[in-house]
Amino acid sequence: MMTHVELDITKVVGGGRGLAHHQDEIWMVSGALPGERVRAEAMTSRKGIIEGKTLEVLSAPHPAREPAPCPHATFCGGCDWPHILPEAGAALKAEAASEAARGWPELSRLLSKAPVTASPMAYRLRAQLHWDPDQRILGFYRHSSNTVEAIEECRILSPRLVRSLPSLTRALAHSCPHPVDIEWLENLDGSQAVAALKRVDRGPDVPVSAVPAADTLDDGPNGFHVLKSSGDLERVWGRDHVRMALPLSLEVPIGAFFQGNRHLVPWLFQRVADLVGPDPVPTWDLHTGVGFLAAAAAHAAERPLVLAETSKSSGRAARRNLPKASIRFGVPAEEVLRRSGRIPKESLVIADPPRAGLSSDLRRRLAAWHPDRLLMLACDPATWARDTAELLGKGYRLTHLELIDLFPSTHHVEVLSVLEGEDSTSSTGEARIQGTGAGTSEARPKDA
Repeated sequence: MMTHVELDITKVVGGGRGLAHHQDEIWMVSGALPGERVRAEAMTSRKGIIEGKTLEVLSAPHPAREPAPCPHATFCGGCDWPHILPEAGAALKAEAASEAARGWPELSRLLSKAPVTASPMAYRLRAQLHWDPDQRILGFYRHSSNTVEAIEECRILSPRLVRSLPSLTRALAHSCPHPVDIEWLENLDGSQAVAALKRVDRGPDVPVSAVPAADTLDDGPNGFHVLKSSGDLERVWGRDHVRMALPLSLEVPIGAFFQGNRHLVPWLFQRVADLVGPDPVPTWDLHTGVGFLAAAAAHAAERPLVLAETSKSSGRAARRNLPKASIRFGVPAEEVLRRSGRIPKESLVIADPPRAGLSSDLRRRLAAWHPDRLLMLACDPATWARDTAELLGKGYRLTHLELIDLFPSTHHVEVLSVLEGEDSTSSTGEARIQGTGAGTSEARPKDA
């Protein structure tokens, strides 16, 4: 296997890498963009597929290439697309999503045409950093490594967290002699922040004494705690949650899942409310978290809500956020449906599944129930295509499709879609697949 080679990149594939062919080998190259000729270094090889990284761009750069990438981009693994201008990368997001779904050609084609709603930088409401006590470094892991790379500045983190990094580093050097992960959570305007330490994989449990004292932190969090491996929170000092100022205010505890983009969360809330519409049908949220999507549906119209969430911490927050809802947490959605008995067909189902997508059991149960409408926010285009293809084969039609760039500087993109039963009497009418141009971008202002 040649370790260095010149390659002509033909397209972006699922996972965000550039594809090239060389001497009957397939190269998937990080940092490379379509139409570029690059000098690449081979990193790993498996079954004729070589994973490589770009060392140098030898041709004219792609129009979306960032001329002045983050100074940490060479080593830091916090982003895998630091070489792409966020405002110019919408078409590449659509291309990568389309390639990830290439096993389902028609859905792949629709993804390639879907619009992408873009986001400004400094977007992260949630972040996870790593602490190396030997080097006294707080930052992200290096690419494909457990070595921590220090970050003095960062384009994706919030300004408040970036300002806090020096004092957090000094405080941890005194209080925490073991490697730990740090969870950080802010509200939409950055006026509230909470943090927690949790153990690294196969590391020791984190003692309360490892948590920095409040008076050692400059512009630090309003509360600092320990997240146990069980997911439970051991309180240490200060507040343990933030409050998101949305049309229905939401409490989000540290350690709970919540959409991570401060600029697009209010827009997404309203987008879901608009798609759900004013028809007050029974609504089932199968991956509730703290109730973000269900709250958007409740904002659109008062309706019966049934919420399912495996995390007890998130489920308890959802109960506080939506006190009128029927909430079943600690068990998977499949079990909630199994126990529910007769479920009205005139229902709306909301799904925000993990990267693995809907389970086969959940797809089977949804197909057998066949609710009138299904709104899905999927974080992986490949599993979205698999799940959607199976439901289309069971009598659904795709009536809405768009992409949302919640994670600029990475290849990740969210797929927001609506499926309706063929005999649905929903007021949405005929199919309305969003988008006519390849990856057209609709930027959102910081206060969207």
